[in-house]
Amino acid sequence: MFSIKVKGKPNPKNSNLVKLELVFFKTDYPRVTKVLDITGQYKDWDPKSQTFRAGSPNAYSKNRSLAEICMRYQRVAEEWTTSGRLWSAVELSHCFDRQQSASEPETRIRTVSQLIEERIAYFDSRERIKNGQIILSSTNARKYEKFHRSLKAFVSAVYGKSLSSYFFKDIDAKFVTDYAFYLKRRGAENGNQGCLVTHLRMLRALCNYAAKLGMPGAGITAFDSLGDMIKWPETTSRAVSAKTIALLEHIDRSLFSAKEQLHLDLFLFSYYTGGMANVDVCNLIWDCVHEDKIVYERIKFPKTAKPLLIPQSQALLRKYKGTGYGNYVFPVFTRKHTDSVKRYTRVRQISTLVSRTLTKACRILKINEKVTWYSSRGSFISRMVDDGNSPYAVAEMAGNSPMTIWKSYYKNTEREKLSERMRVVL
Repeated sequence: MFSIKVKGKPNPKNSNLVKLELVFFKTDYPRVTKVLDITGQYKDWDPKSQTFRAGSPNAYSKNRSLAEICMRYQRVAEEWTTSGRLWSAVELSHCFDRQQSASEPETRIRTVSQLIEERIAYFDSRERIKNGQIILSSTNARKYEKFHRSLKAFVSAVYGKSLSSYFFKDIDAKFVTDYAFYLKRRGAENGNQGCLVTHLRMLRALCNYAAKLGMPGAGITAFDSLGDMIKWPETTSRAVSAKTIALLEHIDRSLFSAKEQLHLDLFLFSYYTGGMANVDVCNLIWDCVHEDKIVYERIKFPKTAKPLLIPQSQALLRKYKGTGYGNYVFPVFTRKHTDSVKRYTRVRQISTLVSRTLTKACRILKINEKVTWYSSRGSFISRMVDDGNSPYAVAEMAGNSPMTIWKSYYKNTEREKLSERMRVVL
């Protein structure tokens, strides 16, 4: 349902004159007004009929012009509705603002909800090539779906409205502050962080994208009011000591099943090869393995890693030669994992199993440090740096920048050795 009406009120600059506005309405969307350049005496305006009273100066020509303007917008609205096109009141109000050239793309006004749905569809169909394999971005689509549900629930709970009625001009400082408070409160109720930083940053990225598309009122200045709330918290390295790694290397394998031994080997291989991420270990193919090193594109980041091969990692490569499905190095995937979505689910599953096996190993060895698959990256980086290797060489093997390895992964795990060096130097 939609309507187009003419509303008149006293002109702020001259109260004797009438200021006329078109009022566009469509169900589930906010009303939008557009000022007209037709005016006259305010006393001659009839708000009930939305016309100038008969007998007033130029009433016939003015009323005819008003009717023609309303009819032009009416025809566009009916055409859009008949064709099944989704449109909003604000989009209708801008349809005659300027003539589109044949080569100039049309700027279609979308609601916040509509643009999120477009991003979901985009990531669901987006394909990337990593190490010769097709990788879908469907995991990003699932993140946007979760973010979409959160934003819908927030608008409904806090404002009692539907997200479908919100445009980017409505995303102001109050909106983002209210959303941040809503996420913090939900997190407190559920005993977690409530996806506070993740969802705020997704909303900011969406507003920035909308601004590039030319959506009216879109921008990111409203997020300045959030301060540190929108910043990622300081990351804590999960590195463990060389002593812990050595204990895991030499643990009694008879205490573990064949699958658990695979889990231990995946962790150790990751440690030996620059702290290779779980998703990269699982997706590693033989084409990336060279005589003295591995060269692969990291799946989560646009970086290439080049870890050198050492006897320990070479031994594991020989051990699992021919056991992986297709061209995969390790026996992680099967013929059932036909696309990147299924492989992503499998990686998450086996990551949980690896960490569970590591927990069992730590219990047997009475290790107090918390060890997960993610510990391999920080442990490799920390040990290489502490041994005096160039951070640039370490970063190249890990597939990170030197700044990132210092900020996110390095941790001094040999405090006794550091203390001894300090006594010698000082």
